[in-house]
This record gives sequence, C-alpha cells and structure tokens, in this order.
Amino acid sequence: MSRRQWLLFGAALLCLGLVKLALVGWYLRGQGGEAADQGVTCASSGAECPLPGGARLHFVDVPRAGQAFAVELTGVADGGAAPEAEFSMVSMDMGFNRYRFVRDHAVWRLRATLPVCVSGRRDWQMTVLLNGQRYRLPLQVR
Repeated sequence: MSRRQWLLFGAALLCLGLVKLALVGWYLRGQGGEAADQGVTCASSGAECPLPGGARLHFVDVPRAGQAFAVELTGVADGGAAPEAEFSMVSMDMGFNRYRFVRDHAVWRLRATLPVCVSGRRDWQMTVLLNGQRYRLPLQVR
C-alpha cells in the first residue's frame, strides 16, 4: 500500500473510533435519566402494600423459591407502559429475573418463579418499575 492509502486508512479508523465514542456517550447519557430506587416497606404475604403514587401491590401467594407465585397491582394510572418487576439479591447475582405485569381489566397480574439459591439465602428484593419510577421492597422468600 502506498503512503496515501495508509493515511486514508488511518483517517477512516479515526473517524470510526470517534463515531463509536459518540455513540457510547449518547447511550450512557440516556441511562443516567433513570430514576433512583425508592424504598418501600410492606409485608410480602397476604397484605396489600401501598406504593407512592396510589398504586397497591398485593401478593396473592406466599413467595417460595422454585415455585410460581402471583402478584397483583391495582390503582395504576392509564396510559403508561406495562409495569414490570425485577427480583434480585443484595451482593449476589441470581441471573435475569424480570417479569412484566399483564393487564386484566383494572388489575395488573404477574406470575413469577424465582430460582433456588444454592447457599440457602432467601433475602430477595423486588423492584417494581411503574410509570418511570422504581420502587424497591424487601421480599422474604420461603
């Protein structure tokens, strides 16, 4: 290759690098707009759990590792995206556990199954994603 071809090749690589850098910056700026988690405290079995903004979370079944359990969400304002729930443990990666609520008239329903932790831990956290907000609550799984 001639010197001119090397210069053109180098300039093209530099341009591609700058485009990549701009795209990474754009992506990271978009991630920063997400709201921080708001802590919510409530019982995880049987009782209703009020969320800020008027929505109410209700565990139909007692959460058990390795078994499906149901959760209902009421009082959700119309027009937003479908609510979602993420399940995780503090300081332990338990994989991807995100579920989407399904609308059933005025009630949003969710059926989830959590993996069994090999260490025997049962201190899960549930994060509800609702109308651009994130509500985190402790979840004792049996």
